[in-house]
Amino acid sequence: MPSQAADVIVHELTRLEHHLMEAVQSHDTGALERLLGREFRLVGRTGRGWSRHDWLEKAAGPYEIDEFAFEEIDVDVYGDTAVLHSRYRQTAQLDGADLSHTFVLTDVWVRRAGRWQLVHRHSTIEPNE
Repeated sequence: MPSQAADVIVHELTRLEHHLMEAVQSHDTGALERLLGREFRLVGRTGRGWSRHDWLEKAAGPYEIDEFAFEEIDVDVYGDTAVLHSRYRQTAQLDGADLSHTFVLTDVWVRRAGRWQLVHRHSTIEPNE
């Protein structure tokens, strides 16, 4: 049975996942600067990696999210590290390309000085789509 403290952390991380995508949707680079760790890296379905700088640049303008929803989020906490597995659906475009899919995401968050930051994201299109 998870402890009350663990439940609070799970709730906080779930909220941060939503806050992160709301910041992308609204092009809030200030919030993204705070949420992303300095070593952040996104690896997509092709295996191509995006640096923190590259992803922030896309999130600042060319990545347009019309709507999104997390269909499920599972959180595993290991001290100051957490791994979140989720199914995420969006209607979006990036540089004119349609990115409207359901994705399977694996996010790694690290707590530093009492604050959680996303340090790694792996994203692939839901295989049953």
